[in-house]
Amino acid sequence: MGRRSRHRATHDPPRDPSKGSLPVRRDRMARVAVADEVWADFRAAAGYRPVSEVLGELVEHEVARYRSRRLRDGQLEPREVVEALERARDQQDDLAAIVGRLEALREESG
Repeated sequence: MGRRSRHRATHDPPRDPSKGSLPVRRDRMARVAVADEVWADFRAAAGYRPVSEVLGELVEHEVARYRSRRLRDGQLEPREVVEALERARDQQDDLAAIVGRLEALREESG
């Protein structure tokens, strides 16, 4: 990544007004330096999914871990804390749906 690209990457990402506060998703390019055997196993693990999709998930997972660590260490900016709260609310909604489904399955089975 060139110096200009790195500099641009440090600024707030553009937001898609039609999707609320979600940032605009863009394609990125990267080279991956791994042994041939590692790459072959990675491709096998990815299965039918495109490599770009799998790498995107890996990037998102690593960023989530990074943000969690910064949150626990008290290093987030106020905007990032609000975004973390929004993500937590989404997760809470997902968990409530899972619990509701599990309770319904339990009632059906017995």
